[in-house]
Amino acid sequence: MALLGLAVALAAAQSSAAGAGPLAKMPPTGVQTCLALDANKDDWPTPQPCNGTGPLRLLPKQDGMLGAGLPAYEAVAGRPLTECVRDRVSGLVWEGKPDSGQLQRMATTAGPQGTGKLLDSYGPHNAPRPGSRANTDAYSYHGDGRPGDAMAYVTQVNAMRLCGYTDWRLPTTAELFGIADVNTLMDTDEASRRLAARRPSIDERWFPNTVAGHYLTSEPMDQTRMWCVDFRKAFVYGCNRRMRSHTQPLFVRLVRGPEAPETGRWREAADERGVPGGVVEDRLTGLVWRRCEEPRTWNGRRCTGSARRYGYVQAVRHAGGQPGWRLPTVKEMNSLVERWFEKLDVPPADFPATGAEPLRRGFWSSTVCTASPETDTARASISAWALGDEGNLYCEARVMGLGVRLVRE
Repeated sequence: MALLGLAVALAAAQSSAAGAGPLAKMPPTGVQTCLALDANKDDWPTPQPCNGTGPLRLLPKQDGMLGAGLPAYEAVAGRPLTECVRDRVSGLVWEGKPDSGQLQRMATTAGPQGTGKLLDSYGPHNAPRPGSRANTDAYSYHGDGRPGDAMAYVTQVNAMRLCGYTDWRLPTTAELFGIADVNTLMDTDEASRRLAARRPSIDERWFPNTVAGHYLTSEPMDQTRMWCVDFRKAFVYGCNRRMRSHTQPLFVRLVRGPEAPETGRWREAADERGVPGGVVEDRLTGLVWRRCEEPRTWNGRRCTGSARRYGYVQAVRHAGGQPGWRLPTVKEMNSLVERWFEKLDVPPADFPATGAEPLRRGFWSSTVCTASPETDTARASISAWALGDEGNLYCEARVMGLGVRLVRE
């Protein structure tokens, strides 16, 4: 019965319009660090600025070379950022958050001085008051609209006509991850300072009062968990939707705007060899994907050959050798994931059939997540964002063998 209730609540409250609608382009990551090879050290993988000003050999067509720039936002009709803000790339409008006045207290005085224990444990300070939209309010997800439930909050905000709108909803994982700042792990020392200072992985100039914690999406993982975005490190994984077995409070930031259509999202087209159906256009994001996982090829009826697993350097090299194609950014890779109740599809279930092997060990993106230059005591190191086999997004060591899918605009 609980399973049915959750599914019904999601269907009723998070419905999508059928057919292709306005484009919701994927926001850029803003990453400016790329993978280079040091010829003086047997092509050792080394980080270097993507603008090519360094001495090493940069591999082509990486995230930071796309010229997409930084994420871009704007105010909505003169409204304060504590009410709403618009993503200029995706067109989505995001809920802003007013300050409860409790965040600094929670981060500095709870438990031993400066440990912030209260911030990481749900308590009375997180209980929403009637009519409140405070940044430290936390919500469970039962899906039945009970007090303190995320769907009750959606109803409340729509009744308030926040920023003049009545179609606010919980975001999908791809939408919420789209505003995460994936650069915050790049410098390991700076990342440690950010974590210690409780600074969130988001542009705080446009999203003030954001808590460095877990934020709910609209997508259930299973009977007890929802997909969440952790705005401490920008990772994506499952959170306990009732805040029982995990003590972390679950925060909510609503969104409004174009949704993935229930039908008509994908359109087949001929590939560069002229083979019909060799590429698939995403009519939501405007991206075009190779139909088959690398290095398989489409013969007009099915994908032929066997999928490979690549290390990160191999993946970037392989993509660089495919004219017109590239490795997707981490936000683009995430747009190809369909997360649903006890089900994960990459690509989504309604993506044109490929006969492909099931997802086993995840996929690489072209987005660097951590980078350390060579020092007197250590060699240079570099890691990249990856999509895991369970649908999580995280920073992966370059030697891991993962799958590759290629994309173009």
